[in-house]
Amino acid sequence: MRPLLLALLSGLVLLAAGCGSEDVGVGGANAAEMLKAGALVYWETESDTDSDQWQKIEELLGRFPDSDKWIAELKQELESEGGVTWERDVKPALGDQVAVAVYGKSIQDVGFVALTNPEDAKKTVALVEKLNATDDAEDDAVTRVVGDWIFLSDKQASIDAALAGDGVRLLADDEGFKNGMAELPDDTLSRVWFDVAAALQAFGDADAAAAKSFRMLGLDKIDFAGAWAKARDDGAEIAGALRGEGADKLLGAAEPYKSALLELVPADAFAFTSFQGEGTTAQFQELRSNPLYGMALQGFEEELGIEIDDLIRLFRGEVAFYAAPGSPIPELTLLLEADDPAEARETADRLLRTVAQRAGGEVTEDGDVTTAVFPGFTVNLATVESTVVLTTARGAIAEIGEPGGKLADSDRYKQALEAAGVPADYTGLAYVDLSEAINLIMGFASSSGENVPPEISRNLEPLKSLVAYGAKDGDLGKSLLFVEIE
Repeated sequence: MRPLLLALLSGLVLLAAGCGSEDVGVGGANAAEMLKAGALVYWETESDTDSDQWQKIEELLGRFPDSDKWIAELKQELESEGGVTWERDVKPALGDQVAVAVYGKSIQDVGFVALTNPEDAKKTVALVEKLNATDDAEDDAVTRVVGDWIFLSDKQASIDAALAGDGVRLLADDEGFKNGMAELPDDTLSRVWFDVAAALQAFGDADAAAAKSFRMLGLDKIDFAGAWAKARDDGAEIAGALRGEGADKLLGAAEPYKSALLELVPADAFAFTSFQGEGTTAQFQELRSNPLYGMALQGFEEELGIEIDDLIRLFRGEVAFYAAPGSPIPELTLLLEADDPAEARETADRLLRTVAQRAGGEVTEDGDVTTAVFPGFTVNLATVESTVVLTTARGAIAEIGEPGGKLADSDRYKQALEAAGVPADYTGLAYVDLSEAINLIMGFASSSGENVPPEISRNLEPLKSLVAYGAKDGDLGKSLLFVEIE
């Protein structure tokens, strides 16, 4: 694909959202019904600007003060670089569906095709020809009109390899494809399906060592991988999904849980994340058995003087991290759940002293607290009940042990998780109060003499929270990130 044409297509999403909701599509068959089975990747996007998703995108963009300015600048850039305008060239060429498919039998034989169903295919062909004429590259984009659809690629052979025909099994009828797409929401702006195992088989011969590593991670046992992007009334979500025996191996075999360490986090924390360390440590152990990574891990041990086995023992339970307001830097605290607190504390103490020695830090002890002073910051180590605590603020140790005033009980935290749709049990969780985090960043910038441009400040104001979580149902694993926009 020509670079200029790629730039144009990537800009259509923002342009369409900001240019009203006039219907420019005619409907018709799904793009997957126009393609042969055997695609390694299939990506589809809703491009009907009269659809519910586009209405929501337009409304979300309108919450940012400079959205009209962004749209105008993008239009101007397209016109100056490609000689095209939205009204005359782009809008007439835009269908109500856009899809891209990738086919390949080896690393040397990979092709892609894009297809869309515009109201007038001649307008799309004219746009491509115009862009071809304005670009100095030799590899002109090619097109082919098939019924209500127009195919676009860098060569006609790629269209031949993808285009369905009489007696050819359709991608839409492929069981693996249908089962995978059924796991992805259909009310999305965009979604993508990826046949991981087929891609590994096709490209595995290119790098035998890498292929072995991918199999060790379980990629050859993935039935499908998918992802989607979706506009909502209160924000935007991006998510991914994996199904197959290899999903557990790749995701660390984490079972759904509810964070116990959250009950220790103070209410003023503006960021929190939690995961089960057992799955991560299992992956480390797998990597150690692979010569490709084993040597790198051995070099890490020698460089820092830290034994990987010590880290594995330390991170076997739940691991949580939070950030809270502090001066001169935010309070950063790591919480480690331990079955044997004494053993975990001794391991953490040894690791802290090793790092301090290598980094030129100074270690002192005061009662039950070990303190390592590094240039510019301090790390305090202690044990609170069955939890190992490492924090940049010594006062956090006492605060953790006090009842009441916890993040789990704060309205802003509960409302953010509710908006994101976090289930009662999850395989991992991350939360950021974007409003608070942005205010802190702006405050630090101001105190250090940095002038933050007003256009940045005002366009960050609509961002309210960010929440990410993992969920699991049998051999199906999902991860979702949601940004709340006021």
